[in-house]
Amino acid sequence: MDAASTAGPADGRVTAVAGRTTTRASASSRSQWIMLAGVAALLAAAVALQFRPIEAPVVILRQLPLADYFPRNAAGWHGEDQPLGATEAELGAVHKILNFDEAVFRTYRRDDRSFSLYVAYWRPGKMPAREVDFHVPDVCWVMVGWKKHAADYHFERQFEGRWLAPAQYREFDDSNGRQYVIFWHILDGRAISYSADDAHNQMNTLGAVFRMGLDQRGEQYFIRLSSGRPFEEVWNDEGFQEILELTAALGPGLQPAGPSAH
Repeated sequence: MDAASTAGPADGRVTAVAGRTTTRASASSRSQWIMLAGVAALLAAAVALQFRPIEAPVVILRQLPLADYFPRNAAGWHGEDQPLGATEAELGAVHKILNFDEAVFRTYRRDDRSFSLYVAYWRPGKMPAREVDFHVPDVCWVMVGWKKHAADYHFERQFEGRWLAPAQYREFDDSNGRQYVIFWHILDGRAISYSADDAHNQMNTLGAVFRMGLDQRGEQYFIRLSSGRPFEEVWNDEGFQEILELTAALGPGLQPAGPSAH
């Protein structure tokens, strides 16, 4: 066999391999361009959303500091303020991390029953909502050893003939027993929704950008009610209703009537 015929098949194989390599490179390049184009489109959409017409934020009027806004005692219940941390050092750390403007943590007791109220407030521009969202019980309580027993991400209850905004309902267990918890994160007068697959990181999703745009620094409240007994045992109690009425005025009660509206 001559040299030409010997080289032919080898050259053919090299040409074929080079062709496949070129094809792979082209496909990879197209994929990168498609990905970049998609990212650019999403960014453009997010920017455009900043200029979309939106409803004016709900103005929540509160003339008193949170500690005075909620009564020390409520219809037979005696209130006692609680520190946010077990020690002054922990209290300082909590304040530094959460960076709130005001907060109240108060436990109301009556006979052998009790429930606790925690409310934190951030003025507009103080804290991105997604950062507040990192400190819900799903994260903080679990990190210090609590076990989540049950959860309802669309907890609806009536109050004075109207439906409150859907709350977040949780049950946690620790060495002292079970705690029943409902909470709301209020941004510009509206309750932020959660979902089971994204419970504590909802504000970081692309969906949050499309709902509220890139600016998530409106007026905010985080409101939490907790009890060592099911809420059904205290919900209709006059003292609990008094606290709930004041709580609802900070955002959870400013919702359309009827569960289907949510």
